[in-house]
Amino acid sequence: MAKSFEVRPLCPALGAEIIGLDISKPLDKATSQELAETWRDYLLLLFRKPDMTQQEQIRFAKCFGTIGERPKPADSRPEDYSQLDQAFMLVTNIRKDGKPIGTLPDGEMMFHHDTIYKAKPHIGTLLYAIEVPSVGGNTLFTNLYLAYNALSNEIKKRVEGRKAKHVYDYERINERNTEEGAGDLLESYSHPVCITHPRSQKKALYVDRLMTAEIEGLSEEESEKILNTMFDTAERKDFVYEHIWKPGDLLLWDNLCSSHARTNFSDGERRLLRRCQVQSEAIPME
Repeated sequence: MAKSFEVRPLCPALGAEIIGLDISKPLDKATSQELAETWRDYLLLLFRKPDMTQQEQIRFAKCFGTIGERPKPADSRPEDYSQLDQAFMLVTNIRKDGKPIGTLPDGEMMFHHDTIYKAKPHIGTLLYAIEVPSVGGNTLFTNLYLAYNALSNEIKKRVEGRKAKHVYDYERINERNTEEGAGDLLESYSHPVCITHPRSQKKALYVDRLMTAEIEGLSEEESEKILNTMFDTAERKDFVYEHIWKPGDLLLWDNLCSSHARTNFSDGERRLLRRCQVQSEAIPME
């Protein structure tokens, strides 16, 4: 049976652009199922939708599961929720009256998973571009199924049954430990080093360079050596897709079997993206 939309692969490793589907309108059950299966197969989907409203983005996100909750309560976030649904986070460097209107403002970011330091990380992220710089601020995505398969059997056996500890901004955890209100910044959780994806039932590497602090039960030296090998494997160029944003782009990615990074951009140019997420059904398991 022919699909109700066209699927155009973005690169050999992962990703596809969905063409011929109006995502501003409610989707029927059959089309939603087709999209879910395409997302499962490609890990990352690109939609082009100029002037997408908040309500349209949330309704579309619900095709893939329950809307994910934000880690912090609304009154402790920088966004102005008088005009923004509380499900959203603004990824932006824009300031109003000298204060940021969102989070993750400037510069390069290493590869990471969203909310990996939580017991139930979000399975999906939907990020919509409103304003983008002329150069840079691109998002890189890597296929962690391919990364797992590329690991040596020796490493796979060494980490079998082991967990890795993930900490928000762990490189600065000691200095932040004494800061008043550090709270969420110190939150951590340990997940299996390699997980079985709950929807595809395929094995994926589940560590990242930004937030994974250690493999539990190994010496610091061995943990660091294995993790660096894993990071380098995950970030192989042939496993990565780089997205150059245009206003009106909506990306949906799987947050369990892919990780993402951001390239640098000028702090003199505005960047504004709107993010919501899809809740996981369960804690990631090996």
